[in-house]
Amino acid sequence: MQLRRMTAGRIETSPTTTSDGFEIAGLAVPFNQLSHPIPDGARVFRERIEPKALTWDDKTVLLTQHAHDGIPLARVGSGTMSFENTAEGVRFRATLPASRADVREALDRGDLPGDVSIGFYVDDDRWTHAKTGSMRTVTAGHIIELSLVVAGAYGQAQIDK
Repeated sequence: MQLRRMTAGRIETSPTTTSDGFEIAGLAVPFNQLSHPIPDGARVFRERIEPKALTWDDKTVLLTQHAHDGIPLARVGSGTMSFENTAEGVRFRATLPASRADVREALDRGDLPGDVSIGFYVDDDRWTHAKTGSMRTVTAGHIIELSLVVAGAYGQAQIDK
């Protein structure tokens, strides 16, 4: 890899060393599983995602704790993250920057337990309401981000260990 910089109208290059970072993979979204109870104002509901209900695009990123104010750890469009629909759900693979050893250490120590959570737009859903609570079934939506979190909405949504 070469480092490039602009100097007085010309590009200078110099060799630099870099590590490939580290890879994580796992289940981002389990299909047909119930979420933990999700608070939504005065009500609490549970959620279920139908198979193949979610899409993603080149702008979909990997974050920590859904924090959109930092630098993403990976992005589909850069080739550092990918998603795939499988029978069990949406699986992901991401290569985190070598410079983010803090994230790797937090995962290794268990400070980040390996839970993941998606930020997404719902394009279509069905609601059922009962005395025991409400249930949302997502039939179409778009993932804008996947986050490494302390506690996710779906117990099965985790990094493979």
